[in-house]
Amino acid sequence: MVSAMENTDPAPDSSSAHEALADIDRAQRAVRDTPWPIWLYPVNAILLGAMALTPLLEDYGVATMLAISALIVALNVMAGHRIGTPWVIPTNRVFLTSITVSVACLGAALIVYDQTDRVAFVVALAGGATVSYLIGSVAHHRSTRR
Repeated sequence: MVSAMENTDPAPDSSSAHEALADIDRAQRAVRDTPWPIWLYPVNAILLGAMALTPLLEDYGVATMLAISALIVALNVMAGHRIGTPWVIPTNRVFLTSITVSVACLGAALIVYDQTDRVAFVVALAGGATVSYLIGSVAHHRSTRR
């Protein structure tokens, strides 16, 4: 008697297994490099910059930051659902680096304001977060045009 869990297919040879894995990698890259709606780039950039400015709203800063964070996630998931890739992270390294720099600027803005109360530095870091994201957006958009 053969159990339902038994695999009776012949084992693939190494070249067909390698080819199958390469096909999977190409399919994953195609999904990860799906073009985003053009409106999403500036909206994300503006919202990241706004998030970096939230410490200046002393009374409502945390609540505003949480609201903006939720809005960013909601917009990106909604746009991702429309294009069929709601939780996919792009492969473009310039874009990924720009996101890292933007988040670092955001974190630095929070720390700078908490430690020094210097508004000008917070505004500069918010600008840095926005500009960094926009630079990465250009790289991502160019890499996904077909």
